[in-house]
Amino acid sequence: MSKILVVDDHEEIRDALAALLEEEGHEVLHAENGMQGLEQATTMSPDVILLDIAMPQMDGLEVLQRLKSNPETSNVAVIMVTAQGDRHAMVRAVQLGTRDYITKPWETGEVEMCVNWALKAKARAEAGQPDMGIQKTA
Repeated sequence: MSKILVVDDHEEIRDALAALLEEEGHEVLHAENGMQGLEQATTMSPDVILLDIAMPQMDGLEVLQRLKSNPETSNVAVIMVTAQGDRHAMVRAVQLGTRDYITKPWETGEVEMCVNWALKAKARAEAGQPDMGIQKTA
């Protein structure tokens, strides 16, 4: 069972993502803001983090930057899940090292697919195999 951390300031989004991921057999951790997300990322060692951009106290881009600059969390796959379809935010997230980017509302199966790709990439990395650039195809 994989451990997935969902960081979003809206409880209904956290609950919706948790329902999808728990149905897939994952353990889901919750954080309601960026500071909690950073703390849980370092103490709970999630396999994947689903991270909102627009949050109070610390936005998701700053959280992503801190995660990627910390040796303890730099290799954790981060998937941005946000209502912001802003190209600038998308480019910045990619520059900072996001694994993927999902826009709310997500398509049926999209979250599960992105998480599974991230987990497969992690398994390949742990086995010393290169990331083959998993493509988004059905």
